Amino acid sequence: MEAGALRTQALTVLEGLPSLAERRTDARSAYSQEREPLMRTVAHLIKPNRVWLHPDHTVETALILLRGHQLTGLPVYDGQQVVGTVEYAQLLGVSPETPVSAVMYREIPHYTPETPLRTVAEWFLNTRRTFLPIVQEGKPVGSLTVFDLLPEIGRSYDPMTGLPWSDTLREWGIEQLSQGREITVIFFDLDNFGAFNKRYGHLVGDEVLRRVARILVEETNPETDIVCRWGGDEFAIATLRRREEAGLLAHHLSRQIASIQIPDVDMPIMVSYGYQGGKRTREREQVHYAATVDNLVNLASQECMLMKGITPARGGAQLTLPMQAAVESRPPERRIRIQTVSYEREGRRAKARVYLQIENRVLEGVAEGEARLHPLIAEAVLNALRPILPPNLTLSLINASETQGESGHAVVNVILLWENGEVRQELVGSALMRDDAARAVAAAVLDALNRPLTRILESL
Repeated sequence: MEAGALRTQALTVLEGLPSLAERRTDARSAYSQEREPLMRTVAHLIKPNRVWLHPDHTVETALILLRGHQLTGLPVYDGQQVVGTVEYAQLLGVSPETPVSAVMYREIPHYTPETPLRTVAEWFLNTRRTFLPIVQEGKPVGSLTVFDLLPEIGRSYDPMTGLPWSDTLREWGIEQLSQGREITVIFFDLDNFGAFNKRYGHLVGDEVLRRVARILVEETNPETDIVCRWGGDEFAIATLRRREEAGLLAHHLSRQIASIQIPDVDMPIMVSYGYQGGKRTREREQVHYAATVDNLVNLASQECMLMKGITPARGGAQLTLPMQAAVESRPPERRIRIQTVSYEREGRRAKARVYLQIENRVLEGVAEGEARLHPLIAEAVLNALRPILPPNLTLSLINASETQGESGHAVVNVILLWENGEVRQELVGSALMRDDAARAVAAAVLDALNRPLTRILESL
């Protein structure tokens, strides 16, 4: 096929892809172009420049290089600077002795490896050109052609949020599993979003979805995580993080989403989540990777439904976990408050004692054992709560640890296992540690239990 026909075909395909102009408008309404992390960047597709031209080279030399290397375009260098480009189609019919400087394109956008591929795709579409040099810190580092972009731009993206749909997550998960890596899937579902849309309208509802998408992208790492819109008010993340880290990430994201503020909207924006995966200890043999990814998504979505208080279709006991909004709206006197927390150590042994208060009732919890502050305080809190828990409910501590937050303050994280009949669910909580590490551990335990304790407190 002639180069001109190839060029026309590529641009026609690009122009016919799902509404790039609409994607641009929607994306810019939610994100600034400088922070558009919802699509891969030029760095993922850039190719090194192995041959190039000088402005004094002739059109004949350019055609020989393009044909010999089967290229559609070449950069034109003057020293270490890119001063133009030439493309195969523009040289056809030009006198062979003509210098490249007389026919080259001189208008070159300053795109770097960090530029979103969507931005580059729109440039190709608007200029009808097929070759683009990429520059970093004033020096050429490679190039892209319109043909390089077609597989990427043709992928399935949601035009409203800019997030990829589920097929991209599935492909990513299959690729990671096939390379021997373990993945965890986190599934999110906005609470009572149908009622939210009815009360405030779909325009506000769409803005909420865009805000949620922005938080999910900004608070995750594209090196280890992939975010997608699953459908309606559902989102999913697949990650290479360990299961415990994925749980802490899900909890952190739910709190960030709860902090969304929209003018004239007083209804809290809350999200339920579930997460599954990250448990494999040996390489899989003859496994169907696609089925594994789908199974992780299904299990994570079922756990998410349990968090919302909905029994999955597969049956089993129902775990009633009302919206976190109920915690926020509960009258202050029904809250569990931390009265005092003490930790006494004698050699290798220690004793933790916690006093909690609900209205006029005081709950005392004690734990003794090896001198490890975080787990002992957490166990003492759980022991204090047991008198108000249902008899068929078992609460146990999986992990209590301390990490360094972005602000420089230490953060205490706890992971609890909630077992009620056939239902098993991990609950995650965290608290900022200021001066009192023991009190921060107690606060993190209560943070993990804020949803289920809402219903329990209402029954007291």
